[in-house]
Amino acid sequence: MADRAWLGRGVELATLTGADGNFDRLLTRADCTLVKFQRKVIVGRVDTAIGPLYVKRYNVYGWRYALAGLAAPSPAARGWAGAAALAARGFETPEVVAAVEFRRIGLRARSFLVTRAVAGVPTADERWREILAIPDAARRRAARHALARALGELFRRLHAAGVYHRDLKDVNVLVAGPAHAPRCVLLDLEQVRVPRTVSRRRRLKNVMQLERTLGRLAAATDRARFLCAYLGPDADVATRRAWARAVLRAARRKDRRHGPAPAPALPTVSATVVCQDEGPMITRCLETIAWCDEIVVVDGGSRDDTVARARAFSARVIMNPWPGYRAQKQFALDQARGEWVLNVDADERVTPELVTEIRRALAKVPPGVAGFAPPRLVSYLGRWWWRGGWYPRRIARLLRRTATTWGGTDPHERALVDGRVLPLRQPLIHHTYADIADHLRSANRLTTIAAVERRSRIRVGVGRMVAEPAWRFFRAYVLHRGILEGIPGLFIAATGAFYAFLRVAKVWEGAPRPARLTDEEPDTRRLSPPLGGAP
Repeated sequence: MADRAWLGRGVELATLTGADGNFDRLLTRADCTLVKFQRKVIVGRVDTAIGPLYVKRYNVYGWRYALAGLAAPSPAARGWAGAAALAARGFETPEVVAAVEFRRIGLRARSFLVTRAVAGVPTADERWREILAIPDAARRRAARHALARALGELFRRLHAAGVYHRDLKDVNVLVAGPAHAPRCVLLDLEQVRVPRTVSRRRRLKNVMQLERTLGRLAAATDRARFLCAYLGPDADVATRRAWARAVLRAARRKDRRHGPAPAPALPTVSATVVCQDEGPMITRCLETIAWCDEIVVVDGGSRDDTVARARAFSARVIMNPWPGYRAQKQFALDQARGEWVLNVDADERVTPELVTEIRRALAKVPPGVAGFAPPRLVSYLGRWWWRGGWYPRRIARLLRRTATTWGGTDPHERALVDGRVLPLRQPLIHHTYADIADHLRSANRLTTIAAVERRSRIRVGVGRMVAEPAWRFFRAYVLHRGILEGIPGLFIAATGAFYAFLRVAKVWEGAPRPARLTDEEPDTRRLSPPLGGAP
């Protein structure tokens, strides 16, 4: 349970997370859209019983930050206080539902800030792009002027009220209301500080932050209107010019140190997804690969709405009766047209940070490299599985199409790449199982498939039937530190051992090929093997 919690009116922790108070349960749900997945912070949007929420998890990832937490409030507590300070001064923020923090041996371990989603309200950069797309020139010009003035007035009011926001760039300001009368809503509430006065240096920093982001989309006249609104009607021409020069100098200094590199020409990327009866999962998967030049979905004969969902997403859907894992992925690869192919399963998600890393990797591919392998991070039982042997488990997923074929044995297919495969750092999120029952059903079916593949290649005796499961348990629970995960870690180690035992037992039995599913028998398989039992 949480060590400290601040709750909005009428909100109960059990309503959000269940009886155990595990806020990671919200972020690890298969229907959660991960907006940010970084070492220091994870942000996700999820629909709940009390409406759509944004959940922000602040991580403590080093002793320096853990020790600093002894004397300072948690980011979630700062976000709660920041929202209250802004509301008291008449500024709009998303409604804060809860702020909680967890400690371990007296040190802060993690904290969460939960806010209501502001429906249909874009960030300032998104609103500016919408304005630039208005076909009528007069309406477009009026909307630009209105937004520039609204942002300038927001900054002026903040600083006049003694409020300093440490990261006041365009993505941290929502813009609500009609184009002629926009209203600004502040995000990143943990960055709010309320000193007695805001120094000129801090004021200049805030204006420069907006100049480096939104200013790239705005014309010089729009930036001038913003500055006029910020400085107020009493500022003379000399003052406005002095501020304009100071802001541009500060922006240039920042660009020299942290400015974006010119965007290089990237090779074409196709995404391939093989699936069957994955209606509840496929849409979320396709959302995370929408940046690819082409999406190819190969369906093995779904009886739910998988195909309709994929077609609604403008993916190229190809029907191919299920021939097995390896053969289906080879078929999907053969249908792709891009120079590079990103292979994902319907229960996997590509994070925004992984997209950025992929783009950087493809911008300059070293000679002889034909593949990239991201780590897979499993989301299961309301937590991220960094331990237990399920991470990093890198698998080649970004592949040069002409240098790749699919091999391995079902259900453990793998890409055979003619060239070097380089590791990536950012994880591919894997929603392996819906629950424990799904886990066990999947293990039963996949061990049958694996046993059919292995029965002509291995000999089974008592030694293998005992030693292999025992080794699997010891490796997951002790060597891979599953013991630190409590009862869930024990369960994962035990099911990994059971998977190994069941596979060997079915080889000994002389397992028949899996029967065709009937209309009465639900298809509960996953098109990715259970990681706890993967060889």
